[in-house]
Amino acid sequence: MKSKSKLIRISRAPGRPREFDMGGVLDKATSVFRKRGYHAASISELSKATGLTEGSLYKAFAGKEALFIAVFDRYCARRQDELSGVLARESHSAAKLQAALTYYVQSSTGAEGQLGCLIVGSVSALDLLEVNVASKVREALQRNESTLVSLIEQGVADGAFREDIDPIAAAKLLWCTLMGIRVAGKAGVKGEELGVVVEQAMRFLK
Repeated sequence: MKSKSKLIRISRAPGRPREFDMGGVLDKATSVFRKRGYHAASISELSKATGLTEGSLYKAFAGKEALFIAVFDRYCARRQDELSGVLARESHSAAKLQAALTYYVQSSTGAEGQLGCLIVGSVSALDLLEVNVASKVREALQRNESTLVSLIEQGVADGAFREDIDPIAAAKLLWCTLMGIRVAGKAGVKGEELGVVVEQAMRFLK
């Protein structure tokens, strides 16, 4: 589901206020943050990418931290919507988990994967991030892990997965695997190669 966008008006003197598409600006800023990371992305780069002056960026977002948080929230919401759609198309627990893992592989490879994952890319510098930014990243990580726990619990409950599986421990294993898949995709590993990882993960659970 696409996020609804809105026009933001920035007053500037003299002359008329300038309007811009918030969603479009956030999408362009997202590409910069995904490629460069939070700290490496400069206001000048963000200004060039979004088409807004540095002054307009500060007026609209009060700084790089607030801009990143807006970008991060939009990125996570979009990913969550996509994943929800993937899961909704499957009726069985094992199929849901496999579809989720396959979704991660597909979003980690090709042109999309080369951009990098905003969440995983932020983890590498987690201790250096501002408190509010780091909190957002940790929340996203916990949300992803909780989704995996829920899917594995469903599989154990309906007999799709082994009854001796510990859903929390298995979810952590898969979570670490997905982090590696993101990095591998960024390095140019193809989806076909990473698809084998999904197959092995499913065999482990069964």
